[in-house]
Amino acid sequence: MALTKKLTGLLIVLLMILAGFSGSVSGNVPDPQHRIEGTRTEISELEKVIKAMDEDIKAREARLQELDAEQAKVKRLLRQTEISLAESEARMAQRSGVLAGRLRSAYMKGGLSYLEMLLCADNLGDLLIRAAYLRRVLNRDAEIIAAFRVEYEALAERRVAARAQRKQIEDMRFETVAQSQNLLAQRREQDTLLKRARTQLAADLAVITPRAEKRPIYGVVIDNASPARPQHGLSQANVIYEYEVEGRITRYLALFSALPRKVGPVRSAREHSIVLAMENRVHYIYSGGGFDVLAKINNWNVSGTNAIASRSAAFFRDSARRAPHNLYVNLATLGAVVPSREVVIRPSHLSRQGEQALGIALEYANDLNIRYEYVQKQRAYRRYVNGQVHRDAAGRTIMARNVIIQYVPHRRGLLGRPTPDIIGSGPIDFYALGQRHRGIWRKDSREAPTRFYFEDGQEIERIYGQTWIQLVRSR
Repeated sequence: MALTKKLTGLLIVLLMILAGFSGSVSGNVPDPQHRIEGTRTEISELEKVIKAMDEDIKAREARLQELDAEQAKVKRLLRQTEISLAESEARMAQRSGVLAGRLRSAYMKGGLSYLEMLLCADNLGDLLIRAAYLRRVLNRDAEIIAAFRVEYEALAERRVAARAQRKQIEDMRFETVAQSQNLLAQRREQDTLLKRARTQLAADLAVITPRAEKRPIYGVVIDNASPARPQHGLSQANVIYEYEVEGRITRYLALFSALPRKVGPVRSAREHSIVLAMENRVHYIYSGGGFDVLAKINNWNVSGTNAIASRSAAFFRDSARRAPHNLYVNLATLGAVVPSREVVIRPSHLSRQGEQALGIALEYANDLNIRYEYVQKQRAYRRYVNGQVHRDAAGRTIMARNVIIQYVPHRRGLLGRPTPDIIGSGPIDFYALGQRHRGIWRKDSREAPTRFYFEDGQEIERIYGQTWIQLVRSR
């Protein structure tokens, strides 16, 4: 069948495409941008195969209907033949019975013989008449029986032919049903492949399509001491700064456009986190601080809320943890600012190629090691703290789409607190999409935004998704 040959050809082409695509996946996993064309080709070929299968299935269904009609016709013919055979057999049996009775009467029961018939005849003419009549009767009976036999044999042959035809139709129908079932099973497989390919295409298109991100409106200082882990809300932040505090531990400043109902634990303010909150134009949420730091908040007119001084029901303590690692904020009910309508369109890919960087490692202290591992499927870096996958309290894995290692000089502030000097400039390592780029950072004043540049001076445009900015000591 031409349609079957066409379908076989399409399947061979599709298998070649899938084999090539699987081969590329089994080696170096292609970037979604490069994989999309292959997926689109795969979808196109799958749609052609499924269309050909549907046509073949329809043709086989039509053939089944024809075979059913032929089978019904043969069954009727066979049934009529059986009836005719039975009737012919009955007529022949009846006629044979009559003839047999006559013969028995003529030759056996009455003792009549040709000699007796001759002797009983009145004369020779009577004898000839009797013999001629008897011969005519016997010949006529023999002719009738012969005709019945011919009719019966013809009907019997018709029955054999009808039975053979019925068997042939049944075999053809069985084969057609089997082929249809096989086609339906193959079609289900193709549907599964098509669905998988469309899902992959949608996922790839989603990650290469630029997205709009709302501007963050809250900046929350979050504890990172061991008793504070796992923290709440980290996976929902837009940007997270990690910086050193006393004791060689770190703290986070997490910027939110989303409004989680539990974020924290909230900890004290630091000069540099205040400045970072100011440059990002967020409402700064903290829990107390040194008198010098609190003075800066007042002198600089910082928009913020001191959690331990606030009477808002949005701040609460969790009895499952000990103070000071148990103070949280419900951003959904705080209402300190209204959600921003300002959005930034962030790209899905970089404007240039960097060197491959599938892993990042940095150390704040002997007992605080940070590592990132690139996950190709998600085009993001999975974060680890001290060798463990970093998850928030809801169990969500922390995945960074951008990682910026910002090298800054540190000085000792009042009371010996380590204080990064984030006004000025210095080197950076920028990581995204499994690539590393060297560059510089520059911040001209307290209110000015920190800008990041490639080494040639072109400003870096971060891709969409969560960004981690690691403030570390200068190299």
